[in-house]
Amino acid sequence: MHHTLKAALVRLAVVLCTAGLVGVTAPAVAGAAEQAGQTCRRVDFTAVNVPLVVSTPARVSGVLCAAPDDKLVQLLVPGATYNSSYWDFPYQPDRYSYVRAMQKAGIATFRLDRLSTGESARPASLEMSLLSHAAVVRQLVPALRSGKLGQAFPKVVIVGHSYGTLVTYAAVGADPNLVDGVIATGVSRGPDLPGLVEILLTFTHPAWLEGGRFAGLDPGYLTTVPGQRGDFYYRSVDPKVVEVDEATKDIQSVTDLGTIALPLLNTVAFRKPVLNVMGENDLVFCQLIPCSSPLSLWNVERLLFPQVSSYESLVVKSTGHNINLHPNAHVFFDRAVAWTRRNFPDA
Repeated sequence: MHHTLKAALVRLAVVLCTAGLVGVTAPAVAGAAEQAGQTCRRVDFTAVNVPLVVSTPARVSGVLCAAPDDKLVQLLVPGATYNSSYWDFPYQPDRYSYVRAMQKAGIATFRLDRLSTGESARPASLEMSLLSHAAVVRQLVPALRSGKLGQAFPKVVIVGHSYGTLVTYAAVGADPNLVDGVIATGVSRGPDLPGLVEILLTFTHPAWLEGGRFAGLDPGYLTTVPGQRGDFYYRSVDPKVVEVDEATKDIQSVTDLGTIALPLLNTVAFRKPVLNVMGENDLVFCQLIPCSSPLSLWNVERLLFPQVSSYESLVVKSTGHNINLHPNAHVFFDRAVAWTRRNFPDA
């Protein structure tokens, strides 16, 4: 069966069986890999008093993969125009799925559909902002700790990608004690201007123009220009990955994108361990100077984490913005496992 069709059928089965209540855990997700004693199930959570979000409850959905005795969970936050499928990619998951890699290592994950994406609620586009997503995360973390989502995890680590990393920075900036660690991917506070402009132009396509699953969206919701997903990749990528990425892409509001600069200095008070990861050939941050170069502004990132208990950085060679979806993804996955075990040996 074609991978995207199979993924669509899985999502349909999940929607039909998921209870739409705060903190209610649905039955196991059909087709989800069960490794290291883990089972995967879709879970809904509704945040309250989210800034500007008034037209609909701020209900977010995600998939929790955990074993009964797990004490640590990684909260996976995807980037702009992505949903949680970025973390559990439907094509060749043994190679490209971060969730699958963590399962093999016995590390629990909760992959989030950010508000307005995937199976989560979709407010009016003008209600959305980076602060909205950060507010949801700030409520979701204590819910994971307390067991409101069906299992209690004393330790929570946020893993962000791109815009999801900026959401993470906004959340820990508002509460430096929110989580026990951060794995940041795909963000530098010193972007290359040509790459930044190119990416922002890619995000100018009104999603409703594509019809299908985007039909009826208000004009403030954008997605990438058809055929431009390749901007997120380096030439080493499997063309099939880009094809599947295009088929599973999601949306982002104009106001989301207009607030990306808000958390630029929000990591200065964070004190917990950090793993910071970048693709060597990221279009946005490494176009003029590869991020592996000592001249790259990527090296300055360390200065924006002055109080962390430990800081590690990783540049993944021959890799673009979507670090998970390149042939060298295993380099990042293996490092994430090692970093987690080293910093949380009892979890």
